Amino acid sequence: MEAANKAERPRPYLGMSSIGEDCERRLWYGFRWCFPPGAGFDAKGLSNVQDGHRSEDVMAARLRMVKGVELLTVDPATQRQFGFSDIAGHFRGHADGFVRGLLQAPKTWHVWEHKASEKGPAELAKHKTQGEKAALEKWNSTYYAQAVLYMHYGEMSRHYLTCSSPGARLPVTSVRTDASPQAAQRLIGKAERIIYAPEPLPRISDDAAFYKCKFCPAAKICHTAALPAVSCRTCVHASPAKDGDGAWTCALNPDAGAIPVDFQHTGCERHLYIPALLSRWGEAVDASEVDNWIEYRAPDGFVFRNGAWGVHSFTSKELEGFTPALIRDPEFMGIRERYAAVGTSEPFEAAA
Repeated sequence: MEAANKAERPRPYLGMSSIGEDCERRLWYGFRWCFPPGAGFDAKGLSNVQDGHRSEDVMAARLRMVKGVELLTVDPATQRQFGFSDIAGHFRGHADGFVRGLLQAPKTWHVWEHKASEKGPAELAKHKTQGEKAALEKWNSTYYAQAVLYMHYGEMSRHYLTCSSPGARLPVTSVRTDASPQAAQRLIGKAERIIYAPEPLPRISDDAAFYKCKFCPAAKICHTAALPAVSCRTCVHASPAKDGDGAWTCALNPDAGAIPVDFQHTGCERHLYIPALLSRWGEAVDASEVDNWIEYRAPDGFVFRNGAWGVHSFTSKELEGFTPALIRDPEFMGIRERYAAVGTSEPFEAAA
């Protein structure tokens, strides 16, 4: 299960299901493919996720058993899940469904979402006793953000969330939530800020031991000198386009059009890390657009380049597997200099 999960590729967009998370840097790292999509999940966690998906199907079947309830989980016109897209296709979400015929407002369509967690039903039920319409936001800000956005894009005024344990064991708790155009606009602005930021945004804490940082899948990239995998998303030359459908473009090849998504996963030999990702290695002090390199100076005065293979010039693929200490090691550098770099990918214009 874990091996199969590691082979999964990251989604090419910023998800509406995650935009409510506190740390904008984590969201930026995710959008830029700085950590694997399943990072931090062991087999037990993965099985819980699978149970959650199955619970959704069970809950949908139960809702359809209720007389007068109409539940749509796929678009009748396309037979696909209901989806929303904004910010030139870089911001996307997929709703579990739309439901009508609820006892509280039988004529009103609601966005429907189902969530499954062991403690969720009891926690949500406790908040519900203090006011149903505010319960979802108090229980889980990420789920609330998702609800607000789906109501906004679905042009609906109500959201209906059901919550069960994994496997949909009883009891099940449900809450209705009102639309909030103001909250939706704030979240869309947040998404746009993350998508078009050229470098990592501020993190929630500078303390790696902070509980939200400690268990974050981006913790190693964020709090150590470790570098993310080489891809177009971590390259200084690539950027999300402001038109199209989730397109990315390369500054080195502005006339080549959108970079194919499959190509983005590996990038090309001219990849240069976004300088902020190398901030723990050194400060960017010089660069050459013609020769395609960026020069860095470490606090101890050591100077190196990210660019074509050379004595003190390292390709991004090399740096991905190295450490700041390794490039200072005379024995290692002596061995390295006996060999030439071997390219592993074609330039973007050839692939395009």
